[in-house]
Amino acid sequence: MTGVGSNTVAAAPPVLSERERLLAIEGAAVRAWPAGETRNVDGWLWRYSGGGSQRANSVSALHYRGSDVERTIDEIERLYGERGAPVRFQVGFPLSEPEDLDARLGARGYVIHDPVSTLVKPIEPVTMPADVVLTERPSEAWLKVYLSNISPDRRPFAEAILARVPAPCVFAEARRQGEAIATALGVLHESAVIAECVGTSGAARRQGAASAVMRALEAWGRSQGARTIGLQAVTTNLPAQRLYAALGYTAAGTYHYRFLEKGAR
Repeated sequence: MTGVGSNTVAAAPPVLSERERLLAIEGAAVRAWPAGETRNVDGWLWRYSGGGSQRANSVSALHYRGSDVERTIDEIERLYGERGAPVRFQVGFPLSEPEDLDARLGARGYVIHDPVSTLVKPIEPVTMPADVVLTERPSEAWLKVYLSNISPDRRPFAEAILARVPAPCVFAEARRQGEAIATALGVLHESAVIAECVGTSGAARRQGAASAVMRALEAWGRSQGARTIGLQAVTTNLPAQRLYAALGYTAAGTYHYRFLEKGAR
């Protein structure tokens, strides 16, 4: 291991309830994929990045503080409309507020896209894999492996987002014979680490490289005093779901996107 990391274990934070733990994971996920433009709209986080991922171009519907939900949705639609963008809400269960938000969006013509599972596990003492390098920013080799796993039209947006990821964070890169073969990004928020950008080069799949970078993130998280590590995986991605189950992750929540096409209403 080079670049970052320590054998010192930070002081553990207070024990959290299940809801607090899930909120910490969601907070880490927001930090890990920062949008180019954000606004607080009655407690919701409006995000816009011009394209690329759904998360960086959607509303994180936590902590609603308004008094008129329909009016707040109108404002969200206005903001996206000004930018010529479709409207997306990230609606999580059980965290999104208000509780009837999903039904309200459905009644307004929003359709469901991409159900996702939030998977978590307690951080345990693990040995840092010898073939994993940790750095504070992504190397060219890290970017090459990660970007090869996403569509070409998303790559410029992903690179811009990765350049904005705030500390404390770590980029894990598994190597074989000096060549990068797998990637992951870990971002700390409160007592939780979120794992993002888990990817493997085509020739190295099903050889344990993804498991290695996940163990590296867990070891790093423990050194930072985190109690929980989590990630978010598309529910229909069965190979990923099997991998994370084998590593000890269990489902703690779900979310999906509610999507309204431009000019749909």
